[in-house]
Amino acid sequence: MKKILFIIWSYSLGGGAEALLTTIVNHLNPQKYQIGILEFYHSSTKKEPANANIKIYEPITFEGDKEYQKKMYYTYCEPDKMIGKYIPAGYDIYVSFNYQVPSFLLPDGERNIAWIHGAVYDLAEAGMVKYRQLQNKVFEKVVKIVSISDMTSCSVRTLFPKHADKLVEIYNAVNIAKIRKKADCFTQIKVQHPAIIWVGRLDDNKNPLRAIDFFQEVVRKIGSAHLYFLGKGALETKVKDRAEEYGLQEQIHVLGYMSNPFPVMKQADVCCMTSKSEGFPLSLLESVALGVPFVSTEVGGAGILSNGGRCGRIYKTNEEAAKGIMEILEKTKEALVRECESSIQRFDLDVYISRIEELFDEVLNLEVNADREKTWENSQSTDELEDRDYYYRFPKSLMPEGSRVILYGAGDVGTNYYNYINKTGLYQITAWVDAAASDYRRTGKDVKDIETIFQTEYDFLLIAVMKQETAHSIRRSLCECGISNDRILWTVPIF
Repeated sequence: MKKILFIIWSYSLGGGAEALLTTIVNHLNPQKYQIGILEFYHSSTKKEPANANIKIYEPITFEGDKEYQKKMYYTYCEPDKMIGKYIPAGYDIYVSFNYQVPSFLLPDGERNIAWIHGAVYDLAEAGMVKYRQLQNKVFEKVVKIVSISDMTSCSVRTLFPKHADKLVEIYNAVNIAKIRKKADCFTQIKVQHPAIIWVGRLDDNKNPLRAIDFFQEVVRKIGSAHLYFLGKGALETKVKDRAEEYGLQEQIHVLGYMSNPFPVMKQADVCCMTSKSEGFPLSLLESVALGVPFVSTEVGGAGILSNGGRCGRIYKTNEEAAKGIMEILEKTKEALVRECESSIQRFDLDVYISRIEELFDEVLNLEVNADREKTWENSQSTDELEDRDYYYRFPKSLMPEGSRVILYGAGDVGTNYYNYINKTGLYQITAWVDAAASDYRRTGKDVKDIETIFQTEYDFLLIAVMKQETAHSIRRSLCECGISNDRILWTVPIF
């Protein structure tokens, strides 16, 4: 029996990658493979229904872990120490179930597979050079790169052309019978028609606010219609606020996360996807399996699943999205169900699992570096990770040494920057400010209120936050208060 370890960012957030991994491991031949799963980050959102024969390891980090930043730092900067401490030895194949963090934990000298769930074009953006270099190092030590869509493959070929020969396309699949069985379960939720449904995590990439933008156009054209959000996330409040802003709070319903969303999805007339980037969206496969057509942004797999536009529409503009929804609503339910059935049969689970087992068998026949394998077998360690004063790399290229700096932000990034400046003395902090200064002062940090900015002399104001959206919001507020945009600095924090 061969042993296979899957390394995933999280196996407990209730997302599509987690559900897909559960489908895979529960259907691999248990007489042929011994499966283990290791998640980097553990959440309390959902416990995946993995079969009893699947070994689930203790997570590397978790919600509320005081050493989270330390572990992230070592994963990016000294992954061998993380591998030695947390990655179990003795597996025949190691599979990272997405790029970046899970892939950084693949050990040297092993039969490694990098399974990529979306386009990697984000690694070409400004400030991402280090992350792209790290991903290239990972691809150097893998024997295969699994891509789940045509767009994913294209992005890998574009950014990492010398590894294109390692690509293997295995499109996602779903357990159609299981989805339909779960859809027959009782639910108290009865949707109002026409019903448009949106499924996923309420975050910036999934872009739920855009669905509201084009939904209002649908309402303007056809009158009564309802939009249902299934999921939760950081943008939940903004979704509700946008609905109220448009006066659509009675027609937009935020239902939250559901462990079994299928009884609700089945009732919908249209499923909509607004994601900026996806590999091959599981929610669209599930929707089509339930006979519900879709409108979607141009993400991986959506065009293929639409089957020439017969059971789905791909849009670029909000006007195209609204038009696609209305065209679907004009068709008969019976005709749409037939088209969905014709499309989904191409993503049969049995064929999918057979293809994966063929890949594993091929990889198992490949030779590994015996010397490096021996080193890895002896590398297991229980040593503690060394504490560091700061983990994020200070953006020295943004300003000359000796500059007087106001540091805006006292969270993890701001604290890292503050420690760096104090330790090196390369810059002068004239003020450390934050909108939640009073909260940080209670923890012992010398953080001032925002008004201090206008009472202090400085050369540059450095925004120390992780999210680009937050940084842009802070920049706009400061500019509106009369601060020159040229003096406001921000870049993506990197380890």
